[in-house]
Amino acid sequence: MPGIFGVFKKNWMESPSQLMEKMILSMSYGRKVRVDRYEEKDGGLFFGRVSLGILNPFDQPITNQEGNCWIVFHGELYGNQGSLTGPEYVLKQYIEKGDLCALALNGVFHFAIFDKRSNQIKLFSDKFGLQPLYYSVLPDGIIFGARVKAVIEYKDISRDPDLHSFADFLHFGQILGQKTLFKNVKLLSPGSVLTFNLEDYKAIIAPYWQLDQQFAEKGCYNAKATPKEVIPYLIEAIRIRSRDKNFLGLSLSGGLDTRGLLAGLGKEAEVFFTYTLGLRGCADQKLAESMARVAKTKHEFIELGQGYLGDFENMAQGMIRLSDGMYHPHESTEMLALDYFKKSPFRILLRGHGGEIAKAALAYPIMVMPQVHTFSSSKETLSYILNTTNLGIRDIDPDKLLTRRFSEVMKEGPEQSLQESCGRVSERLAPPDVCIYYYINEHIRRQVVASLEIFRTQIEVRMPYLDHIYLQNLLKLPVMYRNFGEVHLELIKECMPGLVRIPNSNTGAPLDASNARLWVTDKFNSLMRRLNISGFRHYNEFQRWHREIFKESSRRIIFSEQTRDRQIYNMDHLREVFESHVSGRKNYAHLLGTIVGLELWLRSFAD
Repeated sequence: MPGIFGVFKKNWMESPSQLMEKMILSMSYGRKVRVDRYEEKDGGLFFGRVSLGILNPFDQPITNQEGNCWIVFHGELYGNQGSLTGPEYVLKQYIEKGDLCALALNGVFHFAIFDKRSNQIKLFSDKFGLQPLYYSVLPDGIIFGARVKAVIEYKDISRDPDLHSFADFLHFGQILGQKTLFKNVKLLSPGSVLTFNLEDYKAIIAPYWQLDQQFAEKGCYNAKATPKEVIPYLIEAIRIRSRDKNFLGLSLSGGLDTRGLLAGLGKEAEVFFTYTLGLRGCADQKLAESMARVAKTKHEFIELGQGYLGDFENMAQGMIRLSDGMYHPHESTEMLALDYFKKSPFRILLRGHGGEIAKAALAYPIMVMPQVHTFSSSKETLSYILNTTNLGIRDIDPDKLLTRRFSEVMKEGPEQSLQESCGRVSERLAPPDVCIYYYINEHIRRQVVASLEIFRTQIEVRMPYLDHIYLQNLLKLPVMYRNFGEVHLELIKECMPGLVRIPNSNTGAPLDASNARLWVTDKFNSLMRRLNISGFRHYNEFQRWHREIFKESSRRIIFSEQTRDRQIYNMDHLREVFESHVSGRKNYAHLLGTIVGLELWLRSFAD
């Protein structure tokens, strides 16, 4: 996917220019893209950027007046940097403030600085890690890029798989921390700067911003705060991401998150393009059309039909290729959306990701259930997260499913990954906030962003709910005010009250319904959905599709000679799991989708 790339190496055994071209090609997917580059042949250094030409469409890298500091920047800033471009503003901040230059930046980005004064390369990530940057430290250099595929274009980097990453995938459905599926390729931590010294080849990573510091310690919230007080910050976050209005689109569903964005746009929504994707007759189609009429947007429905479902293997391979294997084909409509983006009337998409941070009880997969509030130790909290996020392996015995060397990693690996991610944080935050910390730092950063990387091969994405100023204020609220969408409701009532009466697709009731009405409509809504009644049905039927339409393609991949020869799974027991799933006795769609994804990744990236 688009982003920055670069290599410094003291001793070259191959042509640096040749490697640079390979990295550029791996990030462009054969599409016509904008490429900016800088090369110091004598110094063994090159770096640059591949972009869609939508954001920052001007020459990079740029340098300061003295020519001793260079920057290549990808992404965008949402603050006011005056007449300076984003890269110019960041470089000016770096000259003045050093590594703290990114502290006040509000945006989604990564960037590299070549500082000739200190003979160092510095790599920066944004506060939430929403623009991934991968790297590998070499014996005499460093290589980095927005894609894992770009990094492993350097032939001397080992392609040994990281078994702990495999274990994470089988348990959580994603990798945790800074790991990738390769042992020697890492993901730069969010809110961090990596400093690489060109003289001693040492790399140091230090945080300039920390997510856990944004929460109230031990649940000492501002007792006087109310949801209304954070609404201005959310409206501002939506406003500053709504520039370039004629190029903007919004994905609409029947829930709260995109509805909140639509409301926050106010009258500006009338120039927006909106779309909904799903099965014809789904609740989202009906409700989104109602919302579009209220907001007067230019709306379109994209049908999820048999044509999309017909070639599961090709769809899955495309997802693996475009996400570097970080996003696996369980319940995914990304490739259908990608086809739509190729001809859509907009170039930048607003997404509702992060809205769940203000809905702690609904933040799948780590919903803050009532018992979480009763936990008295970090051990209880981490145990809850570990069990709740067990989306893949579920009730399966790893000793039966996996060969010995893999089952040993499976027994301890996921718990170790969770401890590294949330262990320290669980000692200083209230249990509900530890869950939300996990949701932001792991689920959004590693799962959601991986799916968005597929989109970013065609369009740019903005996520107003992941504005650090808004979140600083939101996370100081007592959990009871950010539990079921209280902030969303206040926003919608204030900015576009006509959306209040349109039912929520999850409950079937208007947003201001009483508890009694919620109970009745929820039961009725669930019944109508089970009966597959038009106007109520879910936007997809992945459970059925996995058992019927995808069954033979999955069987062919999972039980191939290639999969068997890797000696990861005990194939007889895996066959029992597969048959148990397709017969409807058990639901192992997430696990089987992960196994398919890992196998296709091994074929595409490691073999």
